[in-house]
Amino acid sequence: MLQQNDFAYGRAQQPVGYAFGVVCAAILTHEFTEDFTAASDVLELGFLPGGAQVIGATLIGEGLGVITADIGTMDGKAGENDATRALTTDLLFDAVSVNDAENAATVLNCLGIARAADHRGIGATLSGDVAAGAGKKITVVLQYIY
Repeated sequence: MLQQNDFAYGRAQQPVGYAFGVVCAAILTHEFTEDFTAASDVLELGFLPGGAQVIGATLIGEGLGVITADIGTMDGKAGENDATRALTTDLLFDAVSVNDAENAATVLNCLGIARAADHRGIGATLSGDVAAGAGKKITVVLQYIY
């Protein structure tokens, strides 16, 4: 099942720069109001705008227990609720702890995600199941330029 937040659904807007070199930052948060099953679920946290280059990312996990996350771009059309969509091999974070932890992506990983003309979903897979509950969330602070 593909779980999406307000950014992925298009109910909330992410910053989009209108001048070359302006740094934009989007805070993409998913609160676990539904159970997450690691074997079948993917989170779509938001999107990387078309034409943008990632220059930094921070991953924050809260109340999720001893699990890890892979975070990166997703295949398919950003925001499309299609359960077959998955992470690509363009990862910002690969098996990084989200056990009440904060981690920064390497610049190498950020710059390794090439610019693209279209918006691309930013998604997450987790190594373990997460039961729905208050205070359980994952946040990615995504920095990008045009």
